Amino acid sequence: MIDCKISRAFLYLFLVIFFGCESKAISEDLNIYRFENEFYKSNEENLHLLMKKYPYLFPNEFPIDSWKSFLKDSTRLSVYKESKKVFKDFSNISKNILKVFQNLEIIFPDFTRPKVITLNSQSGYENRIIYADSLLLVSLDSYLGYDFYPDLPDYISLNMSKEYIVNDISEQIVQKFIKKPNDRTLLGEMIYYGKILYFNKYLTPFNNDYLIFHSSVSKIKWAEENEYNIWAYFVENDLLFDTRNDLKSRFISFAPFSKFNLEIDQKSPGSIGRWIGYKIVNSYMKFNNVDINDLLNEDYYQIYINSKYKPKK
Repeated sequence: MIDCKISRAFLYLFLVIFFGCESKAISEDLNIYRFENEFYKSNEENLHLLMKKYPYLFPNEFPIDSWKSFLKDSTRLSVYKESKKVFKDFSNISKNILKVFQNLEIIFPDFTRPKVITLNSQSGYENRIIYADSLLLVSLDSYLGYDFYPDLPDYISLNMSKEYIVNDISEQIVQKFIKKPNDRTLLGEMIYYGKILYFNKYLTPFNNDYLIFHSSVSKIKWAEENEYNIWAYFVENDLLFDTRNDLKSRFISFAPFSKFNLEIDQKSPGSIGRWIGYKIVNSYMKFNNVDINDLLNEDYYQIYINSKYKPKK
């Protein structure tokens, strides 16, 4: 499910099916458009008014009867009822989204705040946040809490509570500012994601590390306690400049744990390569007189060479 690829065009059409309401958040400086509310408060008689008000959300490929059917769908109504309860108060989330935007505007004066729209898309986990420059879509039905998704693996549902929303928004925006490495080495991938994690943490200083690293508190603690051994494993097995694709699935891809092929695997957080990449980037920023813009534009190999990264035994 996580690896499923959905085209952008199809995804857009899929998402807009479930759009609902417009309402302003408490913050005076940021408007949150709650489309899911207005959609489910509408009815068959006045739905055409909503379609006229938001024509870009209702593609012509779908007749009005299709939209009307969603108003009566019991599953979608049940999900909407739960999301309305979980997100009755959106003020704190709105406040933190605003902080992210303000931090971005300090770094990039030309940054334009996107229009933030909440919805119940019932799309896949990997598409819970969609950022497209002027538009930011937040699928609230992907953040209803761990217990709401009993059929999903724990490492996925663990990330599906409302405390992850601002982190995930920041992460999606950050990726627009960081170029993928040209080389295919594991180290290049590690430092690419290390940049993303470092920048995300910079924008969301109010978030705990387990949110930023998409893992549990216990697994992040394990990684901290075993940092020297983790790094030694990569170095002693000559993996840093290896280009094999299986290394990315073992150490970079979103997963329940990393695959050292050792007994300790299940104790490790997934994507441990990203975490090590963050550690390298953090060390680079500590020992070099550079700012965020310098970091984003710096070559991956130069970051590694100048990081002086050497975890303590």
